[in-house]
Amino acid sequence: MSKISSKRNIYIKQNQVIAKRGDSMVCNCNYNKIKLLYKLSVLSAFVEKHAIRDAEKDSHPLCAEECKELKQDLERHIEKLRLAVEGLSREGKFG
Repeated sequence: MSKISSKRNIYIKQNQVIAKRGDSMVCNCNYNKIKLLYKLSVLSAFVEKHAIRDAEKDSHPLCAEECKELKQDLERHIEKLRLAVEGLSREGKFG
Protein backbone atom coordinates (compact mmCIF):
# COMPACT_ATOMS: atom_id res chain seq x y z
CA MET A 1 0.00 0.00 0.00
CA SER A 2 1.45 3.37 -0.94
CA LYS A 3 0.53 6.74 0.51
CA ILE A 4 -0.47 9.42 -2.00
CA SER A 5 -1.36 12.32 0.27
CA SER A 6 0.39 13.42 3.44
CA LYS A 7 -2.41 15.76 4.53
CA ARG A 8 -5.42 13.47 4.11
CA ASN A 9 -4.20 9.93 4.86
CA ILE A 10 -5.13 8.67 1.42
CA TYR A 11 -3.67 5.36 0.28
CA ILE A 12 -3.65 3.17 -2.83
CA LYS A 13 -4.34 -0.54 -2.35
CA GLN A 14 -4.48 -2.80 -5.41
CA ASN A 15 -5.18 0.17 -7.74
CA GLN A 16 -8.06 1.34 -5.52
CA VAL A 17 -7.88 4.67 -3.72
CA ILE A 18 -8.74 4.29 -0.05
CA ALA A 19 -9.30 7.09 2.46
CA LYS A 20 -8.24 6.20 5.99
CA ARG A 21 -10.65 7.36 8.67
CA GLY A 22 -9.39 6.60 12.17
CA ASP A 23 -8.31 2.98 12.40
CA SER A 24 -10.54 1.64 9.63
CA MET A 25 -10.12 1.92 5.89
CA VAL A 26 -13.16 2.88 3.82
CA CYS A 27 -13.10 2.91 0.03
CA ASN A 28 -14.10 6.17 -1.62
CA CYS A 29 -17.43 4.88 -2.92
CA ASN A 30 -18.61 3.75 0.52
CA TYR A 31 -17.26 6.89 2.17
CA ASN A 32 -19.17 8.96 -0.39
CA LYS A 33 -22.39 7.06 0.36
CA ILE A 34 -22.08 7.87 4.06
CA LYS A 35 -21.18 11.49 3.39
CA LEU A 36 -24.14 11.88 1.00
CA LEU A 37 -26.42 10.21 3.53
CA TYR A 38 -25.33 12.68 6.19
CA LYS A 39 -25.53 15.78 3.99
CA LEU A 40 -28.90 14.86 2.50
CA SER A 41 -30.25 14.22 6.00
CA VAL A 42 -29.09 17.67 7.11
CA LEU A 43 -30.68 19.26 4.03
CA SER A 44 -33.92 17.35 4.55
CA ALA A 45 -34.11 18.52 8.17
CA PHE A 46 -33.50 22.12 7.05
CA VAL A 47 -36.25 21.92 4.43
CA GLU A 48 -38.69 20.54 6.99
CA LYS A 49 -37.74 22.86 9.83
CA HIS A 50 -37.26 26.13 7.94
CA ALA A 51 -38.14 26.14 4.24
CA ILE A 52 -41.63 24.64 4.43
CA ARG A 53 -42.55 26.51 7.59
CA ASP A 54 -41.30 29.86 6.25
CA ALA A 55 -43.07 29.43 2.92
CA GLU A 56 -46.33 28.65 4.69
CA LYS A 57 -45.85 31.51 7.15
CA ASP A 58 -45.22 33.97 4.30
CA SER A 59 -48.29 32.69 2.40
CA HIS A 60 -46.36 31.22 -0.54
CA PRO A 61 -48.29 28.01 -1.25
CA LEU A 62 -46.36 27.18 -4.44
CA CYS A 63 -43.03 27.48 -2.62
CA ALA A 64 -44.36 25.36 0.25
CA GLU A 65 -45.51 22.70 -2.22
CA GLU A 66 -42.14 22.73 -4.00
CA CYS A 67 -40.35 22.34 -0.68
CA LYS A 68 -42.61 19.43 0.29
CA GLU A 69 -41.81 17.72 -3.01
CA LEU A 70 -38.11 18.35 -2.42
CA LYS A 71 -38.37 16.84 1.06
CA GLN A 72 -40.07 13.72 -0.37
CA ASP A 73 -37.36 13.37 -3.03
CA LEU A 74 -34.61 13.78 -0.45
CA GLU A 75 -36.21 11.18 1.82
CA ARG A 76 -36.46 8.74 -1.09
CA HIS A 77 -32.75 9.12 -1.88
CA ILE A 78 -31.81 8.94 1.81
CA GLU A 79 -33.65 5.63 2.07
CA LYS A 80 -31.89 4.25 -1.03
CA LEU A 81 -28.48 5.21 0.37
CA ARG A 82 -29.36 3.79 3.79
CA LEU A 83 -30.38 0.47 2.24
CA ALA A 84 -27.19 0.37 0.15
CA VAL A 85 -24.97 0.95 3.18
CA GLU A 86 -26.96 -1.52 5.26
CA GLY A 87 -26.80 -4.17 2.53
CA LEU A 88 -23.06 -3.81 2.01
CA SER A 89 -22.49 -3.92 5.74
CA ARG A 90 -24.61 -7.04 6.15
CA GLU A 91 -22.65 -8.76 3.34
CA GLY A 92 -19.33 -7.75 4.90
CA LYS A 93 -18.43 -5.67 1.84
CA PHE A 94 -18.43 -2.28 3.52
CA GLY A 95 -14.81 -1.35 3.65
